[in-house]
Amino acid sequence: MTTAYSLATRLKPTVLSLACGILITGFAVEASAQAQQQQPTVTKGTVAEVIRKGRATTLMILSEAGGDPISVPITPRVQFAVQAKGDLGFLAEKQVVSGKGTLTNKSLFVKAWTVHVGLSARKIKPFVKQSAKAVGQSQNSYDFAGTVSSRQQDKDYPDFETVITNIRQLKNAPIYIDKGAAVTVSMTETDRVEEGAKVEFIANFAKGGRVQITALKVLLDKPLKAEEFFKEAEKKSTRRRTSS
Repeated sequence: MTTAYSLATRLKPTVLSLACGILITGFAVEASAQAQQQQPTVTKGTVAEVIRKGRATTLMILSEAGGDPISVPITPRVQFAVQAKGDLGFLAEKQVVSGKGTLTNKSLFVKAWTVHVGLSARKIKPFVKQSAKAVGQSQNSYDFAGTVSSRQQDKDYPDFETVITNIRQLKNAPIYIDKGAAVTVSMTETDRVEEGAKVEFIANFAKGGRVQITALKVLLDKPLKAEEFFKEAEKKSTRRRTSS
């Protein structure tokens, strides 16, 4: 391949900023050695009720383990995400992406992509680092995040498309969209959340035995289509500019 670069020799963990955060059990959390060693317990459930008052949203969560619904005000204190399946059209210019790739022949191939849209995209900082060791995972796995600057077909391998990102350590080297690649769209806006939606959450026990959810992920059943999503987002942006 023409992209003869070596992540293994270029990237040194000591120069990477870990403040960007990594994905652990599907939640964006601050990277730390403790977080990598102690995986939190994820519980599944459903949205029992959506309470909206002005711009504030509270979700009533019913755990599959039973018990009373748990009230979860969506605030910065809760690590929150709404996710849905998307198509490859989301891997477009100016979109913020993250994922885990495998280094093969000095090139990074990625099968599972996450595209961060809306307000959540502003919190993602560009980075690339070797993944923490995990059972069944390639030793050549790398976590990354960045903004797409272009997407194109590879010149040497026309069956593959690649994206160029703003990840400084890659020095404009392409990231390959692997065969059978899947896209997850992630956001923090709650307007698509409805009663009955599936959730995954991490909870702690507060004083008095009260359950307190610290991280919550809502999984939408209906896949999102990039063309429709971007048109809708543009309309909303135009309305905001007009009203202001």
